Amino acid sequence: MKRLSLFVCLITSLSAYHLSAQNNSWKFRSDRNGIQVFTRKDSTSDILEIKFRTEVKASLNAVVAMACDIPNLKNWAYRLKESSQLKEVSETEGYLYMYSDFPFPFSDRDMIVHYTMKQDPYTKQVTFVSKSVYNAIPEKDGVVRIKMIESKWTYTPLPNGMVRLEYQLKSDPGGNIPNWLINLAADDGPIKSIANLKEFLPKYENAKVAFLK
Repeated sequence: MKRLSLFVCLITSLSAYHLSAQNNSWKFRSDRNGIQVFTRKDSTSDILEIKFRTEVKASLNAVVAMACDIPNLKNWAYRLKESSQLKEVSETEGYLYMYSDFPFPFSDRDMIVHYTMKQDPYTKQVTFVSKSVYNAIPEKDGVVRIKMIESKWTYTPLPNGMVRLEYQLKSDPGGNIPNWLINLAADDGPIKSIANLKEFLPKYENAKVAFLK
């Protein structure tokens, strides 16, 4: 598989710290048009970790195929202007470059991530995790390089023909954006992206992904 997109994930234009096990539990934040939002605090940062959950009427192949369609990612991922695959290690592993347009007065951001993707042979659940490899290529003038990011997508097929989508992210976009503002707007980009995802998903109805069972 030559294309793997993260992300609506990364669709947030936020960079993240590491998703380690935490003692504090998730707290419900909101439900916006069927997209549930949860947050929790992290002991290493004032920036909230955030999780999104929703369900879509689609096949698992369609959902994963859409996530793998790099050229079309910018059509539905919030503020994403550029994405490309720097290196394909295998069908389910590689490196991606992503460039996001940040609102004035903040500088634009870019990021390089290493991703891995796998499917549980019994439940058929698909997960993929991405981590920052910020020094993989030189930084660009005038663009803030997101240096710490880790995110996790989980796609769970349900018996009723639906697929549950869950996205977990803890992020810090770096630069001069205050933490309180990051926390205030943390769910805005992902919610808009997931809403767009639902609109574009029918186009992948007949898609097939080779590694899926």
